[in-house]
Amino acid sequence: MEVSFCYVVFHLFGIGLSAMILYNIKRNHSNKRKARKYVKVLALCLSLLTADLIRYLVLSFTDNEGSVMNRIFYGIYLVTLVIAVSYMAVYAYFYLDIEIRHRNRMLKKTIEDAICIMPSFFLVAVAFVDKTQIITIALVLLYLMALYIDNQNELISLDPLTRLNNRNELTGYLWYKLSTPMRGRICLLMMDMNRFKSINDTYGHVEGDQALIAVASCLKKACGGIPGRPFIARYGGDEFIVVMETESDLDVDHLCDYIHMTLAVENHRLKKPYNLSISIGWVRNEQNNRSIKKLLRRADIELYEKKRQFKERERTA
Repeated sequence: MEVSFCYVVFHLFGIGLSAMILYNIKRNHSNKRKARKYVKVLALCLSLLTADLIRYLVLSFTDNEGSVMNRIFYGIYLVTLVIAVSYMAVYAYFYLDIEIRHRNRMLKKTIEDAICIMPSFFLVAVAFVDKTQIITIALVLLYLMALYIDNQNELISLDPLTRLNNRNELTGYLWYKLSTPMRGRICLLMMDMNRFKSINDTYGHVEGDQALIAVASCLKKACGGIPGRPFIARYGGDEFIVVMETESDLDVDHLCDYIHMTLAVENHRLKKPYNLSISIGWVRNEQNNRSIKKLLRRADIELYEKKRQFKERERTA
């Protein structure tokens, strides 16, 4: 059996591509849990490509499919493939953020899970049918690239400290929501941490970062049980924004109360020398308004008033 130049080059390309992505992930994402999981997927894919290339070279030079060396490397390849595909499925299931618009929650969840897991089953099925494994390796590389693109999108859309949506993502989300006929349901909650400057000045910026992370975690907990998944973003510095869709003002007031309660529970748990608290100003979008700046300006005015009231209470306390 002659060595196919294209086959070897294709596998070397896959190994090089995987190594390049691995280097980039390790350099830019080394402290993130999601990235650490993806590094394992990459390492397994590198092993998979290498094992299949060695198996092919051994088979080419010995020209004996029944040789011990060929069987050993083919066994290594199959085991590595199963483990790699399993890791890909686990990674996709836990970290891909796929949302299907459907009223039936059970069907919606089933479709979302299937989109994450079905490519892995398809990949294993192709591996058993494909004798040359060229299609299998090509699909592995495509799957790997899809997961990498998802990982890279976090650098664009997420705040690196709090893991919330960043300002760019907020702008895109609001632009989309304000362009729909349901724009009158949009409520924007603008929040600002109280006494954040004193936390930084007294305890240092590292402690200030920990305070921001704790507040972000509380916002996630408070909004986690709200139907419709309120959109949470770090607007900048110690300012956060939550975008909620509802026709009832009471729903927004309840969310504000729940956020304050969640922060109070967190203060009791952390037992820090300072208390985490925020001021919240919220507004409902006007049905005829499509301007993001106008909506943010109105929310900012409401927030300023809440901050003023907070300072008044502190002075009179």
